[in-house]
Amino acid sequence: MPKASKKKILFYNWIQFDEPNNLGGGVNVYQKNLIEELIKENKYEIYFLSSGVRYDILRKKTYIEKTKNCFGDKCKSFRIVNSACTAPMSSMYENIDTFLTDDTTYETLKNFIKEQNGFDIIHFNNIEGLSSKCLEIKKDFPKTKTIYSLHNYLCFTPQVNMFYLCENADSKEIVKKPNQKNTIRFYKLDSKLRKLKCSNLSTKILSKAKKIANGNVKTTQQTICIDNKDIARYCDQNVGRINEYIDIVLAVSERTREIGIKHGIDENKIHTEYIGTAFAEKAKYKLHEKEPNPYFTIAYMGYFEKVKGFNFLINALKKLPNDVAKRVDFVCYARIKSDSDKELASEVIKLNKHLHSAKHFNGYSHEELGEIMKDADLGIVPVIWEDNLPQVAIEYAAHGVPVLASNLGGAHELSKCKEFVFKANDEKDFLNKLNNIILDRNLANKYFENMIHLNTLRDYIDKLEGYYDK
Repeated sequence: MPKASKKKILFYNWIQFDEPNNLGGGVNVYQKNLIEELIKENKYEIYFLSSGVRYDILRKKTYIEKTKNCFGDKCKSFRIVNSACTAPMSSMYENIDTFLTDDTTYETLKNFIKEQNGFDIIHFNNIEGLSSKCLEIKKDFPKTKTIYSLHNYLCFTPQVNMFYLCENADSKEIVKKPNQKNTIRFYKLDSKLRKLKCSNLSTKILSKAKKIANGNVKTTQQTICIDNKDIARYCDQNVGRINEYIDIVLAVSERTREIGIKHGIDENKIHTEYIGTAFAEKAKYKLHEKEPNPYFTIAYMGYFEKVKGFNFLINALKKLPNDVAKRVDFVCYARIKSDSDKELASEVIKLNKHLHSAKHFNGYSHEELGEIMKDADLGIVPVIWEDNLPQVAIEYAAHGVPVLASNLGGAHELSKCKEFVFKANDEKDFLNKLNNIILDRNLANKYFENMIHLNTLRDYIDKLEGYYDK
């Protein structure tokens, strides 16, 4: 009998999955892990496409080029160069109409699919770097299954991060975002320096040149005022295309699914599937054992970002009652990337005056998690936006560390224990919940008694293949 041909999958994300320096964040980690596992199965022919971050100084026309990747020829990777839609979406904030109507990226994607003799499945992990019209690709390839994963809220708001603010359609949303032209200038220079790296120039000279370039060609911020009526128009067009042309929408948390339905996505085609992680394979589902200690260790791991709740957390810890504060050790793992980050790191150190101790560590790696978690009594995820499902929450819970999370986004869904959920940006509620957890250590056991089952990569892929093969 002839051997059955493999199904062809095209994955899309704005940045290639093996880009260094954590560009693309958790979505890129997810994409890389997923491709790696599917390669092991040897059931699919895997392709990957990115767009919106490569611009050619010498050519203006939009085109596609083949790229190298960490999986070699086991994954065929490509990127769109000179896309009319830059990525990430923040630089397109003042160009909503381009994002909604541009035909060049659609035609480029269509021609690429034809050149590769079509795909059985196209899995969008977002649409940044492409125009919204690319969601209509099924018009030209009706037999192709189209899947869209809601890792963020790009389809509902060009700001991508969704807050619980600005629901009045007559109001205006005022934000500071990079200018698209300056962003493209930086990308062009970045592209040129990458090519220079292949020449005989030393890495040291290149590094110095890039530092100079970053100082001279900044992605400058500008204040943009946009009517929420325009955001409503933006949302309606994106959601309309999803409902008409996308077969399956995957939400990474129940809250993400709720928000999707609230914004008009057909509830019959949107499904919640928690992302699988390697940490779930060794999940404890109980409070981890640790040496008896009179002090209570609180951990924050992530970024020095207001939207991640860092500023809120620091200000709240300053207001812990003195008798409780002197029992608390605070550890912060966040990488310093700018002068403002240095200032925020110094705010952590200042907490030594109020808490028993406070320490800052310049980021962390996944290899260090076991060591970090063994001393932690509580992980904090204090996000002030609807963060779909921060991976750090799963990392805490899998290591036997309970998570105190805000009620926004999906982090609080890991356990049904209400004592570990506080109202976002509400210091009083946060301090009440934190105080109770510190004083009653049995609450941690309650957290794990009510914890959901975490998906391993195998669990997740089994479910994903159900959608692929359905």
